[in-house]
Amino acid sequence: MTNSKIRLATASPGTQATTKETLAQVDQLAKSAAANRADLLLLPEAYLGGYPRGLDFGCKVGARTAEGRDQYLHYFKGAVDLGDTVGDGAGAGEAWVKRQLGSVPESKDGKASAVEVRGDGTREELERIARDTGVFIVVGLVEKAGGSLYCAVIYVCPKLGVIGKRRKVMPSCIKQKSRT
Repeated sequence: MTNSKIRLATASPGTQATTKETLAQVDQLAKSAAANRADLLLLPEAYLGGYPRGLDFGCKVGARTAEGRDQYLHYFKGAVDLGDTVGDGAGAGEAWVKRQLGSVPESKDGKASAVEVRGDGTREELERIARDTGVFIVVGLVEKAGGSLYCAVIYVCPKLGVIGKRRKVMPSCIKQKSRT
């Protein structure tokens, strides 16, 4: 049996103002990991889509302020859309991983796309970064599917693309507050 080693790189960067900017940061981190001969890059929970640190969304038991609703809507819109379904909360599973859900055949400029895209393109960009750098990426994200938000982690192989995802339903702010 061969004793092979896996070199792990970790980083705890802050989420940038937009998903596009955060993905650009992932690209730089993966390039740095590759330059240091890392095999795997591990990034934080809710790194893509943003962690709602310090936000209460205007919640009180039985009520939410108008400002809190607007704050939550902004947060929801900033979540990542990977093109998965809600399903029983676990999404479409293997059908999503294997791209068997169908696609949106057009790119943003209205022309046919050579790459199958569902969602906002985040999955495809992560796959490109992993492929270009040769680094396996594990990244936490806030995913939106249907009307729900999920705290998820996605596993991106440089050779195979996305090989899996784990998600959990994000609790409402009242549930979060009652646990503290």
